[in-house]
Amino acid sequence: MSTNNVNSGSGSGGAVTTGGAQMGAAAPRGLRQEVSQLIAGIQAVIPDGSSVTIGGLAMAKADLVNELSQISAVYQAIDAGVLAAKGARSRLKSGFSGFHKTYVGIKDAMIAFLGRGNPQLAQLGIKASTGSKPLTPAQTVVKAEKAKKTRALRHTMGKVQKAAVQYTGALEVAVKETVPAATANDTAPAAAPPAAAEAQDTVVAKSTPAETPVTTSHTQ
Repeated sequence: MSTNNVNSGSGSGGAVTTGGAQMGAAAPRGLRQEVSQLIAGIQAVIPDGSSVTIGGLAMAKADLVNELSQISAVYQAIDAGVLAAKGARSRLKSGFSGFHKTYVGIKDAMIAFLGRGNPQLAQLGIKASTGSKPLTPAQTVVKAEKAKKTRALRHTMGKVQKAAVQYTGALEVAVKETVPAATANDTAPAAAPPAAAEAQDTVVAKSTPAETPVTTSHTQ
């Protein structure tokens, strides 16, 4: 007897399922798998036209298959919903920038048509612009004083205040210069030859006057 072992999706691209399992999807498991196996077993084992007593009631083979097929249909509906949601998310992700651009364009057109301050913009979900309320002279003074005290607490200054702050005290600077060490290529002053030194010593020795002994004669 024919059952719903093959169900085609709608013409809008619905998924095709075979034996309660969606083509291309993961194999069924749990209760879904057990129901699918039971349907296939009844179709193969129970003769057509036979009936089975369940809870005191006799049920034909076709009724048994129909009851179990309704359970499988719930799982198939879930599969279809999951696929539809995935497809919608994919379309949203790829077209989000275009969707937002369309929204902003229409929104700006509505504001231009009705006027920026028109209270009817609230019906479109757009907040009407009321403009800033002018301050009284007293409120202006209070605002300026609050800003001044706030800048003092934050230790912030403007360009004019920064330009007025300059160092004017005494200044003492120590500069340390490092002289590079002499290299092997540098020419050192030549030492005096040993012979010249000996000659100089000899000359000096000759120029020193010799001591003459003094002789004293006594006459009697």
